[in-house]
Amino acid sequence: MTATRHGTAGFTLIEVLVALALFALIGGAGFTMLDQVLRTQRLTEGRLERLAEMQRAMHLMTLDFSQARGQSFTMDEAGIGLRRSAPDVAEGAITLRYALEDGVLVRTVSRASGPPIARQNVLTGVAAADWQVFERRVGWAAVWPPEGQLAPVTGAPPNPRAVMLDVTLTSGVGLHRVALLPAEAR
Repeated sequence: MTATRHGTAGFTLIEVLVALALFALIGGAGFTMLDQVLRTQRLTEGRLERLAEMQRAMHLMTLDFSQARGQSFTMDEAGIGLRRSAPDVAEGAITLRYALEDGVLVRTVSRASGPPIARQNVLTGVAAADWQVFERRVGWAAVWPPEGQLAPVTGAPPNPRAVMLDVTLTSGVGLHRVALLPAEAR
């Protein structure tokens, strides 16, 4: 006797088990793929945030130096400083100082004559920062002002033509930026 199946009958147990097994395989593969995508996204976000931090630091430094006022540049073993235009400040200028402090490149902002009003951590994870300046007669130098180069009236040296920063991050990545100072600031 052969069993005949009626057209409105349900699924057999074997058909349900095969369907569940296929669903489990597809679900497992989908979960594995989603997990991998999320892991890759987390790694990428961290790297992109670090890259954005480096780009902001280099852009800010370039912007500051491109607005330097004449005879305002200072440099010592601790860092560099300058005065730049600031139309929103009563004196019309602010004093900036860049220095490496405990593995962080720090930008200190002060009024032209006064104590610091802001301290910004510009770049973290810095192993070393090497500043150099360029003057046509001297070339690249790690000291500013060069010996005997003072302005006759003010006693302040003129600004160099360019500033170079070489940064070595704790990860071993090196950054290099050259910023030109405006011609009228020299």
